Amino acid sequence: MEEAASRYASAIVSIAKDENKLEQYKLAILDVEALFESSPEVLKFLKSYFVKASEKFSVIDGILSKYRLENLNNFIKLLVEKHQIHNYKNIVKEVVKNINFELDIYEGFVYSTEPLTEKRVNEIANAISKKLNRKVELTNKIDPRLIGGVKVVVHDHVFDGSIKYKLETMKKNLKERRNG
Repeated sequence: MEEAASRYASAIVSIAKDENKLEQYKLAILDVEALFESSPEVLKFLKSYFVKASEKFSVIDGILSKYRLENLNNFIKLLVEKHQIHNYKNIVKEVVKNINFELDIYEGFVYSTEPLTEKRVNEIANAISKKLNRKVELTNKIDPRLIGGVKVVVHDHVFDGSIKYKLETMKKNLKERRNG
């Protein structure tokens, strides 16, 4: 499955690159993924063997009409036709990774004890982007072991502002003072 997702992702990224519309494709592909997640009946409809292809294609045309990306429209129709639409989430993951590579964007995670607002994640991403002199996109992940604060991991960089880290650092410093 991953190999198929990788091949499909490479194909659509190549098309997006040729059209010089990497960001537009990324946005549209992520929006369609969000639609599938929020309305699983749409994905179920597109997977169905009992629905005519023309009806499925009409729905795809409606979903993608605002993007005006004909090749993306055809790509999703191909996934439906080849019964690969079930693999869409894996394809999206590969597409985003490849487009971010092309656009020189680092992907990372911001770990917290509870979900952060999108605004807060963006604020942290902007701060890290300035430190690294490179655009950074972050995904929030929950880590109850942190006690509080946040920990950010981007590429090979770790920015740890968690209470757990601060306590460990204080403990280490106290031991060093006692032994030194």
